[in-house]
Amino acid sequence: MAAGLAAWAVSHNPALWPAWAAVPATAAWGWRESRAQTRRLRWDGQAWWLREADAAPERAVVPSVLMDLDRWMLLHTAAPARWLVVSRGQAPATWGGLRATLYAAPKASKVRSAPMQP
Repeated sequence: MAAGLAAWAVSHNPALWPAWAAVPATAAWGWRESRAQTRRLRWDGQAWWLREADAAPERAVVPSVLMDLDRWMLLHTAAPARWLVVSRGQAPATWGGLRATLYAAPKASKVRSAPMQP
């Protein structure tokens, strides 16, 4: 459908033919940029930690569950701003624990204000 519409537009304006040369390069760039980066999210009992794909140091994050469709979840972290898609297929043995911890773990403000245990 889109190709037909583009062909129709070019047939009415021949000056647009050179733009067709940019289509494969633009498609390749979009495909490369759309690849998901591997990240590691872990809970240490007090805080969530996120490690980026480039092996940068872990950062403390506060994930929010935006969608929970049982087999996969969409999470968002504010600082750094990241969208995380996690699925049961990535870690089937720990999936139930991950989901439970995402809902039950205290948020960062509660963790910071909790008194230190001796």
